[in-house]
Amino acid sequence: MKLLPRQKIWLAIVIVANAALWIVPNNVVELIARDEQTLLGRYSLTHFAWNVGILLLSILGCYIDWSRGARYKRRWFQVLAVAFFLVPTVVIADFFLRTPDVQHFIRGTPAYHRPPNAKFNLKYVDRPEALRTYPNAKPGFPTVDCELHTDANGYRNRSVATTYDIIALGDSFTEGSNVTDEQCWPAQWAKLSGKSVYNLGMSGYDPFHYLESYKEIGEGLRAKIVVCLVYEGNDFRSTKSDEKRLHPSVSMRFHDYVARSPVIKTLDRLLVDTFAPIGSHAVVANSAAIDWLPVAVTTDAGRNYYEFEPKQLRDLYESADDFMQDEHWLNPRGQLNELNMTCKKNGARLLIALAPAKAHVVLPLVADHLPIRAFRDFAAIGLKELPPANEFMKNLLSRLDAKETVIADWCASQSIGFISLTKPLRDATASGTQVYYSYDQHWSPAGHEVVARAINAAISTTESQVLGK
Repeated sequence: MKLLPRQKIWLAIVIVANAALWIVPNNVVELIARDEQTLLGRYSLTHFAWNVGILLLSILGCYIDWSRGARYKRRWFQVLAVAFFLVPTVVIADFFLRTPDVQHFIRGTPAYHRPPNAKFNLKYVDRPEALRTYPNAKPGFPTVDCELHTDANGYRNRSVATTYDIIALGDSFTEGSNVTDEQCWPAQWAKLSGKSVYNLGMSGYDPFHYLESYKEIGEGLRAKIVVCLVYEGNDFRSTKSDEKRLHPSVSMRFHDYVARSPVIKTLDRLLVDTFAPIGSHAVVANSAAIDWLPVAVTTDAGRNYYEFEPKQLRDLYESADDFMQDEHWLNPRGQLNELNMTCKKNGARLLIALAPAKAHVVLPLVADHLPIRAFRDFAAIGLKELPPANEFMKNLLSRLDAKETVIADWCASQSIGFISLTKPLRDATASGTQVYYSYDQHWSPAGHEVVARAINAAISTTESQVLGK
């Protein structure tokens, strides 16, 4: 069929637009550094999905436009009829597939939780999630078989008693990401101390949720000691962030609803399974910034390997003076202060333990052996405003303890007990114990044991007397 001039113009636009989308790749080094999937060896999942979607729409547009008269109308009718029946069907199917077991969380209150009295099973393999990864990737921590049981409240406890000696607040480091029930530090601490410990940790929590979960669940458990584990990696959020969670906009609620769609997740998985293996073993161009990862900590016991993301290094680069004035500290500081007041009202003593980021623990052990220029270029991925390599490394090492010092000083000013976990974790790492997973930011089972022992040792005679036992 001979094309009309307007059809030729439309075809040219479609070809040029689609070619441009497919020709321009994503930054593969950045995707690897963030452990994001690379499809066809060159595109992020989002980029690839958009490319495919626009290509399909372009083909559909050509199918309609390359017709005339009655055929043109008939094709429009066919497309609209299919959309009319297909879209509602997908929406309805998506709605009924959204069961708590699929979502893994129930979000009826700010203190969201997992489905009550549930059991989850996971075989955690310590390797990068993305198929295209570091050119010099090394073996990680041995595979861990994980079971996660929830109690009637939806938290990681086998059952719920009337009262407890101790409550453990926190995020995934407290709930125990990628470890089994008996390996997370609250469970190990209970065995070490002989006290009853209620694990009120939940993946994704931060000080906003620590306060809300204690008010909702913790107060009724009448514990005399509350240990709140604060993770320096992502626990510092602004007031604006909390406002959005309390009063989400329509667009934010829609975005969250779509992001949790089982249909979308299935399509994403299909794209990854089909296209991520293609090109995953190709040579990575300009890979100097990531060639040194994962970094090895060598001891008499052998070598353990660790990786971390660029953002973690940039977060640790913040000075103590800047952090003290940062809204991302001032806001959670207010929430921790309110948590302290609420604990006091209930006759409980609050202690804050700081969970250091992996780089905070590992860097002093390997800094002398790092390629400084490549290290700085890695930290600058996605953000180019960093000083020269030597200056950056010097400043970073001098600021590693900045956040911890600020938090410890504030705790002292509020008569809140403070427990640093940095030295115990670093000492264990230096002795050959792999306390973090190689390709995940969480503690390994061995790391949870180090933390449990450190917290148990930090509970002084005064705190033991508080328990009244």
